[in-house]
Amino acid sequence: MLTRENNELICRVGADTPMGKALRRYWIPVLQSSDLPEPDCDPFPLEIMGDQFVAFRNSEGVVGVLDEGCCHRQASLVIGRCEGNGIRCLFHGWKFAVDGTVMETPNVPDPTFKTRIRAKAYPVREAGGLIWAYFGPPDLQPPFPRYPWFDVPTRNRINAYAVDACNYVQVFEALVDSSHLNILHTDGLRASGKLENLNFAAAADMAFDAGPRIEVDDTDFGFQYAALRGGDNPGEDLHVRVTAVLAPFAVANPNEDLWMCVVPINDYQCIHFHVWWHPERKMNEEPLRSNMLKHVGLDDEALRNFNMTYDSLAAPEQPNRRNHYRQNRSSLKQGKFSGFHSFTQEDAAVVMSAGPIKDRTKEMLAPADAAVMRYYRMLIQLAQTISSGGRPIGVDSDLMVITGRNASVPYGEDWRRLVPGHKVTNRWRGAREPAAQLQ
Repeated sequence: MLTRENNELICRVGADTPMGKALRRYWIPVLQSSDLPEPDCDPFPLEIMGDQFVAFRNSEGVVGVLDEGCCHRQASLVIGRCEGNGIRCLFHGWKFAVDGTVMETPNVPDPTFKTRIRAKAYPVREAGGLIWAYFGPPDLQPPFPRYPWFDVPTRNRINAYAVDACNYVQVFEALVDSSHLNILHTDGLRASGKLENLNFAAAADMAFDAGPRIEVDDTDFGFQYAALRGGDNPGEDLHVRVTAVLAPFAVANPNEDLWMCVVPINDYQCIHFHVWWHPERKMNEEPLRSNMLKHVGLDDEALRNFNMTYDSLAAPEQPNRRNHYRQNRSSLKQGKFSGFHSFTQEDAAVVMSAGPIKDRTKEMLAPADAAVMRYYRMLIQLAQTISSGGRPIGVDSDLMVITGRNASVPYGEDWRRLVPGHKVTNRWRGAREPAAQLQ
């Protein structure tokens, strides 16, 4: 369990909090490129870690992220006009470039006035179908990260996201919890084996053992953990699912073709980004794209039905404890296990059911939760490191070699040979040890 103080430490992400200061030291995905589909399209109202911004694409296709309030009189730029390589405030016509340069001030005759002021703008990059921004101190800006899926053609990559109505930590926890896969997701895993040309089906081939042994290593990018099944006797292969956890809130999934990231919108909501990719497979072409998204519950219809899009998040009659989080209870009697639509809705229901911010002082962690425990520790250590003036973990790592793995190794062999590019800094005691109490 966590103390109340440490639970608050890792969950609160405002600009003046220790965790908020730490998270702002990283390049963070904030939107998909498709959210700003063309030059001079509608600006996007963006909230990240409790701060409000406007994102827009100028006439040349370049993306800018500015503070939402116009620096003149704080009118929202979300209702502004995107035109002529800038965004214009409706109130007095002040116009801003993507870098915050004041281009026009129609109500100020002095032509030199605009040269003395500047809107607050943030560094932005666009790569891998995502728009990234940096919100930390300018003099501490790290190198922009580079992932292998940045280089694949658009036809070989699927970008999708869901919006969850709870704190980012409890959404992320499900990504580092291997033992829930063949319990909560029983129905979906059975169907996954029938899907052709999808690496997602790799999870369906694992031994259906709900109590894997967990081994965790600290690494230069965060940590990695292996869920181990079988391999107890000579001649018996060990089935291994390696998850790479990249600080502060990204994972390379064991299915080997999926990267995910959970970004706080504020303390009570978050964005769960998904990127499927393959160097050769054209997974973004139909029908493979639609089959994938529908199977995992990331198609638009499924997300809207569960209030997991921006425009449905605040709609009436949201999933809640009174309506069983929109669970189909009758389907349980018909042989279904969870009563929820698919993977995405199953995970969302269980993590939201713990409340907007889970009270971790009441948790009774088990050996299979070793990676969850390590994630808590990583966040605590990250906040402490930044508070003491240190450099955040992972910002200098070579992310091109970081991967998840789903494979088997012969009895007695070290599973770490499956991920030779991962630099292990410490081997942490895993699930073979009694569950520890976190302070």
